[in-house]
Amino acid sequence: MSRVLPGPKSKEYLERAKKFFAGWGRPEALEEALAFSPFIVKETRNALFIDVDGYEYIDFMSGWASNNVGNVHPEVLEAVVEALKEVGFCYNHYLAVELAEKLAEVTPKNLTRVRYEVSGTEAAEGAVSFALAYTKRPAIISFIGQFHGDSIGARLLGSVTPDRKRYCEALYGSGVLFAPYPVSFNIPGGMSYEEYGEFCLDFIERQILKNILTPDRIAGVLLEPMMAEGGNWIPPANFIHGLRKMCDEYGWVLIDDEVLTGVGRTGKMWGIEHYGVDVDILVTAKGLTGGLIPIGAVVGSEEVMGETSAYSGSTFAGCPAGCAAAIKTFEIIERDGLLERATRLGERALKRMKEWVDDYKLVGDARGVGLLLAITIVDKDGKESKKLAREVYTEATRQGVRAIWDDEPHIRIYPPLTISEELFDRGLTMIENAVKIVERSTVA
Repeated sequence: MSRVLPGPKSKEYLERAKKFFAGWGRPEALEEALAFSPFIVKETRNALFIDVDGYEYIDFMSGWASNNVGNVHPEVLEAVVEALKEVGFCYNHYLAVELAEKLAEVTPKNLTRVRYEVSGTEAAEGAVSFALAYTKRPAIISFIGQFHGDSIGARLLGSVTPDRKRYCEALYGSGVLFAPYPVSFNIPGGMSYEEYGEFCLDFIERQILKNILTPDRIAGVLLEPMMAEGGNWIPPANFIHGLRKMCDEYGWVLIDDEVLTGVGRTGKMWGIEHYGVDVDILVTAKGLTGGLIPIGAVVGSEEVMGETSAYSGSTFAGCPAGCAAAIKTFEIIERDGLLERATRLGERALKRMKEWVDDYKLVGDARGVGLLLAITIVDKDGKESKKLAREVYTEATRQGVRAIWDDEPHIRIYPPLTISEELFDRGLTMIENAVKIVERSTVA
């Protein structure tokens, strides 16, 4: 049943926030905030939010894929508290060594060296720093639509929306070259999915290397194995394998940004494992600590990071509580079979979501792997529609499920790997009901 949002207490908090939060002095700020989150959270429990008005919502966000083992997992919380009691904050603590050993164990076998960071943004920047320092080359290839963080440096590495680069335009020419990333919906030129993968590789060879920079001036390739923020696009295998071959041929470092796709989100510990290729550096954060304490890490090969000195890290990088939380998170994922569970739940959900493409004019595409899932919302002419996606998202929230809509034509679904099957099915039904309601009023 649809509810009226915001509730009175949520509305009160939002009005109070308007007086203090940066940027909220604009007349449209409150409306934008309500579009994104029309309620204020008071409590979380595994796969549920409870707002200040007492309404419950099924969590299809997982803290933007940070809370992979559920909100406030009691064992992760206990590990954090114990580390704070025992060590507090200091350097050279034993937990940093133990987590480094664990990261070397659970990442691809050629990755053995670790540098800690505070967040995924810093980890992405740190990985690029190592690639530049190792190769002594000035440029990086990234892909259109990827997101690597919102610091000034990370915004220059990504290109998820042009607004993110506003006022930073003078910093262009920073040595980041962008190539197209293969998507599976509205593919240009009538190409097949695999042909588009080849086209994107060919763009690097024919355009970047022939017209912009020679291969010996490029340090590496910064890749999301599934392009999450840009819409949860799953690239064809030939694209990933072609990048690995290109990196080997030209001496480039292949950097795998697993901040959102890693730590079990796709049904494997790392998204790149779906393609069976080695990478030279892996970037991780978000789900690493169950969402309780910020931590990130750059994990690289002996060749690239064993003897390379690069500027990265910060004061709170690798803090004791973060390391303890990450160790416990890996333990829970392995002990409770959460990789297999994510695969099973994701396959069942995707089968259902693909039926929506046939059943509703509003749903143009459904895709995903594991519990990294998305639908694309289209108008009556089949064109991607941010406006209608916002309406579906808003109605789904009223129904009682919180997915992700980020001013895009997609609804993204990232439930905790620990969500009950009953709750997961109920949340999918709420999204389907939202699609039905919006379609009746706009597309029919």
